[in-house]
This record gives sequence, C-alpha cells and structure tokens, in this order.
Amino acid sequence: MGRISFHNLLSCLRGQRKREVCCTPGVEPPSSSLPPPQPPPAFLQLPADIVLYLCQVHLPPASAVALSLIHKALFNLVFPRARLGLDMNALERQDLQLLLEKDLGYAWWYCHYCSLLHPISTQGPTGGTCDSYSWMVGWDSSHPYHNRRWLEGSSFSVDYQSVRLAMNRHFLGPLKGLPLESFNVEASSTTLTPWQGKWLPWQERWSARVVQDELFLSATRTLSGAGWTDDSLRAAFDHEQRQICGHVRTSGPAFYSINPLLRPSPTSSTFCYIHALLRPTPTSASVFTPCHDLIESCRRCLTDFAITVEQRLEDVKEGCVEEQPTAFWFISITSYQRLGSGRSPMDIQWEAFGNPMTASANRMQRDMSAYPPGAVKAMWESHELQH
Repeated sequence: MGRISFHNLLSCLRGQRKREVCCTPGVEPPSSSLPPPQPPPAFLQLPADIVLYLCQVHLPPASAVALSLIHKALFNLVFPRARLGLDMNALERQDLQLLLEKDLGYAWWYCHYCSLLHPISTQGPTGGTCDSYSWMVGWDSSHPYHNRRWLEGSSFSVDYQSVRLAMNRHFLGPLKGLPLESFNVEASSTTLTPWQGKWLPWQERWSARVVQDELFLSATRTLSGAGWTDDSLRAAFDHEQRQICGHVRTSGPAFYSINPLLRPSPTSSTFCYIHALLRPTPTSASVFTPCHDLIESCRRCLTDFAITVEQRLEDVKEGCVEEQPTAFWFISITSYQRLGSGRSPMDIQWEAFGNPMTASANRMQRDMSAYPPGAVKAMWESHELQH
C-alpha cells in the first residue's frame, strides 16, 4: 500500500463534509461564485506517515498535542498517539496547558498548584472597603492560592491570579493578561480597630512596575495628624500596628526603647518594626523623631521603605480672624516590594507578601550582602532612568 498524503486525507474529509452539506435538506449548495480554495500549507501536504514521524520523534508530546489542535484532520491523525505521552507524564500535561495559555491568555490562566487552566476571574487588585474578616469568610481552603492577600491595616488586596496575569502581559504580549495600570489603586480605608472611636486618616496609593522580568509593587502611605494632639496621635499610631510587608509593622507599644537589645531580633518569628517610627524614649518631649527619606528594609523579604517624618503648619481661621498656625505631624512611608516573576504561586517572593507564616516564607532570610538596604528601591528607580 502506498503512502497516504496528508493533503489527500484533508481532501477526503473536506469532500465528505461537502457531500453532507449538499445532501442536507434545506441547505443550499455552495455558490459557484466563491473564490477557489487556497492550497494548504506545505506541512499539511506531507504524507501522513511523515507527519506522524515528525510528531512522534521530533516533538515532545505536549507540542504534538498542541499541533493536533489546529485542524480536525490533523487532530484525527496525531492526537490519539500523542496523548499517550500526556497520560504518562504530568510535566508534559503542564507544558501543554502552558502552551495553551500562550494562545488563550486573554481568557485563561494556568495555576501550578491546581495544575489546571482557569478562566480569568479578576480585574486586578482592589482597594475597597472590604475588611480582613470579610476576606477570611470567603477564604477557599481547597484553592489556597486563589485567595486574596492583604496587609493588615490596608484595604488593598491582591491575588496570585492578578500577579501572573500582569506578568503574562509582559511575557506574552499586549492582548494577554492584565495591564500594569490595574495595579494603580487608591486605598484610603482601614481594616484596623479604631483608637477611642477614631481612625487614623491614612491614605495609600499603589502602583506596579516590571523590572528585569519581575513584578515590583510600591505603596505610598501618608498620614496627616492635623486635628490630633501629639499624645493621641502617638497612642493611636502604636495601637494599630499597620503592616508594611508580611514581616514589618509601623510600630508597637512594647517597643519604645531605643536600646537594640529590647527590640525584636531580625531572625525571630515576631514582627519587626520601623525603627524611625518608634517613640524616641518613654520620657521624650517629642512623640516622633523627624527624618527625611530615611531608608530601612525588611531583613526577611525583599522590601525596602523610605520614611519621612516632619512637622507642618496648619492655618486656622475663626470667622474672618486668622489664628496662629498650628503644628501637626505628617508621616510618609513609601514601600518597594519585589514579588518575583509570577510564574508560580509557590514562589517564595510572592509567598512572603501577606502570607509570611508559610513554612518557606517563615524561613526566608534576606541576603543583605546581595540586597543591602535600599537595593529594591534602587531597582524600582532604575526603571525611571531607562524610560
């Protein structure tokens, strides 16, 4: 028996389909005025056994199956054999879904934890009024990497799906995934309990960049103490202990002392605190220490933060009479966080964000020789110099 041309196989299928259409009651035969069909690509004109040889010997099973999906006749010829390699190899099944994600990334995304493609169900990070208790009620324990992560005290939340989709846009092209602009979020509400019935008026502005094929987040948190007395502002500030990353909080009532021996160890499992925002001393006349763009960093994850603490003057008017300007404290904390390439939800850089109690993230120790304080901030700013 001679070799069967793959083009002949296609022609046979087309002819069978044509006869079916012509013989179907109520269906008009194709118009003779239609342009003649174009010849198939050269690959589809090869003999069928050559096509099978190329797929079986020169293509891994995932690529062979992906190729079989481009045409029905090719599917009938290649898929029954190529799929056997998928049944026996989980990595090949993963590779196939990653190939499909490249083509269908406008509607689907791949989760390594589930080993499945999922329809896109997010518009990106949010900064609404939802508090941490509401998120915990909606926590899906069967799909832990589909849940949103947040930092205590902030209404900003982000899920791994958003991180992967943003990086898909970077790696796969503009029609795939999510734009970085979806990370431009303003989050002014708080998820913390009030101090004596009052919430501190924090404002947050988040944004994202891709630097060296990795996703970076930055948040500028500002707090105006206008209308607060120094003592009440300090007490409320220490009460809420807002998170900057999964390991660092703004302050805490038990860590006033400037004595390093009385502060939490960088390698302990407790939270660390921003030293520039600790009360100078228990008996100090000033409740904050002024500073400008002072750089500190987390000693566990790749997070840097720049702190500014200063006093400003507020003009007060009583009717038509201007009173003496009143001084108030103004605090600004700009954080820079490196979240990694977003290729896996088990990436330790992603796990360290809002979920530091996982075994891998809890063991994480930042290599201060490779990433000294300010290194993450410098990488963020290098993007500005390149553009």
